[in-house]
Amino acid sequence: MKTLTVANQKGGVGKTAIAVHLAFYFAEAKKRVLFIDLDPQGNASKTLEAHHCGVTASMLFSGKDVAVPSPNADGFAVVAADDGLHNLERADPNVVVKSFLAFLGAAGSSFDVAIIDTSPTLSIRQTTALVAADYALAPVEMESYSITGIAKLLQQIKGVTAKYNPKLQFLGMLPNRLNAHSPTQKSSLTELMKDYSRFVLPAKVSLRTSIGEALGEGLPVWRMKKSSAKEAGIEMREAMSQVAQRMGLEAR
Repeated sequence: MKTLTVANQKGGVGKTAIAVHLAFYFAEAKKRVLFIDLDPQGNASKTLEAHHCGVTASMLFSGKDVAVPSPNADGFAVVAADDGLHNLERADPNVVVKSFLAFLGAAGSSFDVAIIDTSPTLSIRQTTALVAADYALAPVEMESYSITGIAKLLQQIKGVTAKYNPKLQFLGMLPNRLNAHSPTQKSSLTELMKDYSRFVLPAKVSLRTSIGEALGEGLPVWRMKKSSAKEAGIEMREAMSQVAQRMGLEAR
């Protein structure tokens, strides 16, 4: 099983939309997908409600054995966010990390890919998700605050790789919610390419209302029966393909 953590230390960048679309993309490619929602807001859990497996996210940090779920008929098992995630900052970090790693290790033979959605803050949840991951992906909006958040995330990834998880690979940044008509966003994209060119994926996801509508219906945008979703679907699938290729999971 290959594990991907989707993270950014700035909210509002469309991180969950990317994580959920990756899950749909891999499931459609006949991969067995374990999705773990570590964001207490639970937006991914709402979109993927039809695929909940009965295990909640805080259970994975409890130090107790948790039975590994089986993929459903659609190839999913979703570990939903719950209120217990708020209490983890007061928990013993050794128990938290050890428990989470044990669950993922046990799940390795039942799934092909695990996708972990994280909250947009530096927390024990986000750090544990990076300690457990093979890969990290950072959706980034073309605003200065978002790019500042990426700098902090890169520092965190560097620290986790050096101290805890030498196998962690940063797949790169995915420009997301891009408004091609905004001079500010064009300038930010130029700045990003100048400062972090080797970390930027050769794909983008534009700001489109159809993406939010699709998530509200529990669907990937490429399955929306609206003409306005067509271009969004093509663009999103190409971005997902770039991530799959970098993970060695060719999904086309």
